[in-house]
Amino acid sequence: MKKAISALLSALILIPCIALFSSCSKAKYELVLITMGGGVTGKNYDQSAWDGMTEFAIEHGLDCRYFIPASTTHDGLLSQVRSAADDGAKVIVTAGKKFETVINTAQREYPDVKFILLDGMPHPADTSVDDVKENTASILYNAEQAGFLAGYAAVSDGYTSLGFMGGFPDTDTKAYGYGFLQGVKYAASAQGVTPEIRYQYTGNTEKNDDNKQKAADMYVNGADLIFASGGDMELSVADAATDKRGKVICSDTDKRHASNAVITSAVKDVSTAVRSVLGSIYDTKDFEQKYGGKITYYNASNGGAGLSTFVINDINGDAFDRFIKFTKEDYQAILSKLASGEITVKRDIPTEDRGGYAKAEELISAFGLDNMTVNVIQ
Repeated sequence: MKKAISALLSALILIPCIALFSSCSKAKYELVLITMGGGVTGKNYDQSAWDGMTEFAIEHGLDCRYFIPASTTHDGLLSQVRSAADDGAKVIVTAGKKFETVINTAQREYPDVKFILLDGMPHPADTSVDDVKENTASILYNAEQAGFLAGYAAVSDGYTSLGFMGGFPDTDTKAYGYGFLQGVKYAASAQGVTPEIRYQYTGNTEKNDDNKQKAADMYVNGADLIFASGGDMELSVADAATDKRGKVICSDTDKRHASNAVITSAVKDVSTAVRSVLGSIYDTKDFEQKYGGKITYYNASNGGAGLSTFVINDINGDAFDRFIKFTKEDYQAILSKLASGEITVKRDIPTEDRGGYAKAEELISAFGLDNMTVNVIQ
């Protein structure tokens, strides 16, 4: 219900926000979202962040705005952040790795502004070492737990011929894939089945014919369901699933709208994180102790990582209606085991390849995958 109300409220607030770009004159507003270049109705990180912000703002009588940057280069994004700060914004929210070096600069220039960087950590351009100042909250996610739940749900629903397709073996994509393998193993052990998994990186995160063909090949060679992690590449997998009568689980944000073949998504709950950090600023007033200058992970224990549990913009939607056997009650049961620490999931493993491309034997050994077949596709 809250999500549906949020969507309605967001729509109502949307009209006065559209006109506010970097060239706007001084205005009185406290909370600002800088998008990644699009609006806040794309069913993506920006919409989720905006929903969380608007919910909080309305409950607390605060004014909030979003800005669409004219350019998504480092300088373009930094210019937009500076514009919002100069106009008096007290809290600025951004999402994604593109903002990491931007916020690294802005947090120094505007020490009285609080920054919330979702799914990213501030760092200088010449190093990946984090540099989080006291006025910044860096929020990351335990994607391996969301991946685990995707694998567990797939096998619990009866799928045993599976695939994983990632874009690049970056930190999050590896975590999703590794978690998926562990979730498959856990469910397979409980049910006494022997799954087969095809594991592949596409080398890009684009929606294109090549990625669609790779997914189609995976389906043709026996996969009934593919877990996809890698930006717009996931849409290529969804297209292939539609053509080949396969199923797909997507990642990061709910992509149910992309195709009827998408049975669920392993998501990072951006909205929950935004509300929590804003609550530490305005309600409990413990931002400095709880979030400021720190990297905070959101996961199963604090509602930050899991499977989609609601249908965006559909108050009566059932997020589990595309499963055959797996239910919301089944999900809550396994989620509680992750939240309590009864089940732990490995986030990363060492690989001989410095780029992070794991061999089949490395995956089998690291995760004890003796009850399944793993084929790594080069």
